[in-house]
Amino acid sequence: MKKLLTLTGIALFVASAALAGDGAALYKSNCADCHGEKGDKSIGGSVPLKDLDSAEILKRLQGYAEGTYGGERKAVMHSIAKLHSANLKPLADYAGTL
Repeated sequence: MKKLLTLTGIALFVASAALAGDGAALYKSNCADCHGEKGDKSIGGSVPLKDLDSAEILKRLQGYAEGTYGGERKAVMHSIAKLHSANLKPLADYAGTL
């Protein structure tokens, strides 16, 4: 029984890690076209991503996803609302390294 619980725990951990996205791939497919490969493009007067840390990026991504942040830019950031919430942190962590 103890072995079964241990194996189940390991399987759940591996599954949750597999569900969390690859930040670089998420950035490339959802952000790079507008924000640039290096996060150096400013869009509509916004601060380039390269000038933000991952915590601030995550806060903004969560706001876009929930529709509580972004004002007029919400319409442009519609792709973020389609991402699974588990992908926001890996995306923010990667973007914060740019």
